[in-house]
Amino acid sequence: MLEFELITPERKVFHLRVNQVTIPTTEGEVTILPNHVSLVAEITPGIVHLKNGNEEEEVAIAGGFLQVSADGRVRVLADFAERGHELDLSVIEEAKKRATQIMQETIHLNDESFARAAAALEREFARERLALRIQRRGRAFTIPTPIQTK
Repeated sequence: MLEFELITPERKVFHLRVNQVTIPTTEGEVTILPNHVSLVAEITPGIVHLKNGNEEEEVAIAGGFLQVSADGRVRVLADFAERGHELDLSVIEEAKKRATQIMQETIHLNDESFARAAAALEREFARERLALRIQRRGRAFTIPTPIQTK
């Protein structure tokens, strides 16, 4: 078993035990199983897949770092994370429009504003991919009873 913890600046999203974690990193998607080697990696916008037996959950994530310890602890410090059942396509569409508008307005004026808007747009694409996946399935996967750790 892995002890998985996902924390954002706003909240602790998860602290539970799982069998498998798949997460997007700058080096590609990484799947972590028990007895994984120690690892530190930068995460990229995308979808985290958690598995605990037959239970699964998917989380939209953006920015931050992953740390895997040899003792089976997996910690993710993310700029943003949202569970699949929390997503709303209409909210995502509005956020994409705002980010695109800011990028168009700042493309020649302010590199920092443009970069922030581009990162926001990338985050919204990750949220949208997960929301559309859930819509096609007809339901979000959720781990119904998180296995709390100490």
